[in-house]
Amino acid sequence: MRLLNILKILFIGLLVILLVLFVSQHMEEVKINLFVYTFQVPLFVLLFIFGFVGFIIPTLVFTWRERALSSKLSSIFDASLDVFFLKYQKPKTNLENIKSVKPLYFVFANILKYTPTYEDDIYSKFEKARSLRYENPQEAINLLDIESIQSLQLKRNILFDKKDYQGALNTQEQILKNIPRKEKPYQKDISNTIKSLKNVDLEDKTKRLDELEDAFDDTKNELTGFLYVSELLAQDKTKDASKVLDNMLQLNLKDKLLLVGCSMPQTAVYLMAADIEKGVSPEVLGIFYIYIGAPNKIKLLADGTTNNEVVDFLLKAHQDQAKLDAYNIVLKNLKLWKCKDCAATFNQYSPKCVCDSWFSLEPHIGL
Repeated sequence: MRLLNILKILFIGLLVILLVLFVSQHMEEVKINLFVYTFQVPLFVLLFIFGFVGFIIPTLVFTWRERALSSKLSSIFDASLDVFFLKYQKPKTNLENIKSVKPLYFVFANILKYTPTYEDDIYSKFEKARSLRYENPQEAINLLDIESIQSLQLKRNILFDKKDYQGALNTQEQILKNIPRKEKPYQKDISNTIKSLKNVDLEDKTKRLDELEDAFDDTKNELTGFLYVSELLAQDKTKDASKVLDNMLQLNLKDKLLLVGCSMPQTAVYLMAADIEKGVSPEVLGIFYIYIGAPNKIKLLADGTTNNEVVDFLLKAHQDQAKLDAYNIVLKNLKLWKCKDCAATFNQYSPKCVCDSWFSLEPHIGL
């Protein structure tokens, strides 16, 4: 290392000597006629100007354009790589086909000066983890030791399905460190949603409320709103809860908030202390009262109509012993949510669908 530094100093000294010799040999002045003016300029200054304008500036412009082009090509390549992964992430993928395509990845990576960091067996490990995620989730997590974005996202989703919210949150923090800036808002919403679920069980009431408030302020969705409002009402902060409910109404999230409560009826009971009927559709209100068990409210709604045949039947059959069996069958098979990505329907809410899409569930009340 010391020898290398000495060579660098000698090289710089040699350049300085050559520069001095060049200047000393071109000290004579030349006349330059510019319109009606005549200038006497040292020859070495003139050569420096021509060199700067004719070589250095074009080089800088070309370098800037090349970087912009490289950035665009990198974006195209990243998009192609995402498509590649989507195509080959199914559990029954033919790995021989993947291996035949894989060399092309390294060719493009070399052209774009992009060094791949994937291990040779990333595809087989990832595919095996996907096939084991429901049968043996812990083994699937152990296989995902390669820190690619796809592996981290799968690991987070498996941990979330296991209700290991702390583990899912830790993995989500790793994802946030490695994703492009344009994807960070979406991933931060996922972080805040997981954080809300984790903080529900905090023993310190003040800290629990503060954490839920922070998550709701950063990510206003049906789940963070429901958990925050419920906690406010549980701590007798009715005025603050009313403000949050008004905010949810303005965001057109109040129907979703009550339907989330159908999945957590013991917590949703606290909502009865607030004015929840304002701005809520009758069918959602009817289902909410059925799930939390509010017979007086159900009786009032049963006298009218909700424009939903299934909900009207449930409201009218709720206290009719003759229709009790039919009531139980309908309620058991009732669906409240539908994924806008995969079209699967559910009776319980989750911020993540079984297709691994986040925030894709929309209200869908029917059989």
